[in-house]
Amino acid sequence: MTFIKQQFYELEISHLNANNREDKDIILNLLDENFKEIGKSGKIIKKSDIENNPLHTFEYKISEFVTEKIQKGIVLVTYKLFNETDNVTTNRSTLWVRKNSEWKMRFHQGTII
Repeated sequence: MTFIKQQFYELEISHLNANNREDKDIILNLLDENFKEIGKSGKIIKKSDIENNPLHTFEYKISEFVTEKIQKGIVLVTYKLFNETDNVTTNRSTLWVRKNSEWKMRFHQGTII
């Protein structure tokens, strides 16, 4: 795995990690102020929604992980996520933006396949 691919794989794992999801400060630090997610249900989720609601944890496996540099400071990540808890597979995409020397999740989408 290339350095860039490994870096973003680890960022995605940080977002999904059950221990991190129990500590909202860790997750909120990963998110851009204008973060938006389109969840697998189609519901729009903003950073303020995450601040005010519990995060769900689940067991998962990631496959077909791809990183694409869109331009300097913007990277698109796509992958398949198998949720072992619910037995559901989703296509995932995340747009990461670099702000003040840190990568922030600007947009995320999960679509059931």
